[in-house]
Amino acid sequence: MPSRLMTLAACLALLACAPSAPAQQTQPAGLKDITVTGAGSTVDDAVRDALRKAVEQGAGVFIHSQSKMKDFAIIKDTTLTRAQGFVTAYKVLTKAQTADGVWEVRVKATVSLLRVQTFWGEVKALLDQVGRPKIMVFINEKIGAATVPDSTVQARIERQLLQSGFLLVNKRQIKAIDQKDLAAAVAEDKPAKIQAIAKRYGAQIYISGTANATSGGQNVIGGVRFHAYEAEANVKCYRSDTAQLLSSVPGRPVRGVDRVWRSAAKKALDGEARVVAAQVRLDILRFWVDALGGHGEVQLHVEGCTFKQYVDLKKALKQIKGVEDVTAKYHNKIAECSIRSSLNAETLGEKIVEAIKGLEITDVSQNVIKAKRSK
Repeated sequence: MPSRLMTLAACLALLACAPSAPAQQTQPAGLKDITVTGAGSTVDDAVRDALRKAVEQGAGVFIHSQSKMKDFAIIKDTTLTRAQGFVTAYKVLTKAQTADGVWEVRVKATVSLLRVQTFWGEVKALLDQVGRPKIMVFINEKIGAATVPDSTVQARIERQLLQSGFLLVNKRQIKAIDQKDLAAAVAEDKPAKIQAIAKRYGAQIYISGTANATSGGQNVIGGVRFHAYEAEANVKCYRSDTAQLLSSVPGRPVRGVDRVWRSAAKKALDGEARVVAAQVRLDILRFWVDALGGHGEVQLHVEGCTFKQYVDLKKALKQIKGVEDVTAKYHNKIAECSIRSSLNAETLGEKIVEAIKGLEITDVSQNVIKAKRSK
């Protein structure tokens, strides 16, 4: 046999004896591999953005099928906020930082469609029970020393919240005297006064803060005079029932340039608004997920306590299963306890009654329990 034929025969023999290549692995039913790119100010933020996109793409058919249901926007955004919980595994393929400091990552993630569908149903059921929260937004905005009647930062925050399906207190419904009081309370940084007004208008959450655009001078370029302004904002979010601070967002300075000074100031404020509004919306959605699940802070107010009863109350609360931490204060025979718990207010109230004798609960709202010592 010629050498060339002998070589061919040997190769064929080796191929016949070689083990067959394993079949390409596929994900079990209900799991889907998605490769996406995310961006953020840090690598962690970029990964979170990528995972959210992976879940949105991976469960896209299911999410689209729900698009005509009631409260679709808030259920979708609430679900995507917990995107990492629906990813069974992920791998960062590449990461790089752009010239403007933004991190971009490419991630391969495995998404569990079953987890998405289960959580979606849970959020819908809870939302049907408690309803959408109402939010009041008031931003004290200035250009130089002059107050701006229609805040750019406030409008941007409100637009983001409306797109996510939240209810808002209409600014035009707030009485003129309350608007003056709000402006004064924000200027003096007195959240308790803002809280009282928010509760009066039925808001479960209130957002307040300041935004300022200050002149950065003028430059002549090509014979044309340009005005420069720099904007900064500081925004905080609170719960109206407990005054718990949910979010504190210090904006980063944003610059605006235009031939008209007011347009330059507005550009700076709008750039600042985009940064702040996105973070405020994300913080509120994260809080709302916890609130729907009964997690977070519950306030317990007990009237008619002696100091010894107050001390015993604190100790007893810490022994209740599901309670993570208790902070409290005592004044005028009233015990005020802030309870970090995995239980909602009603379930926690039931456990408190079982654990602490001589305590009569008089009122239970979403996150506040009121009680008194029985005689």
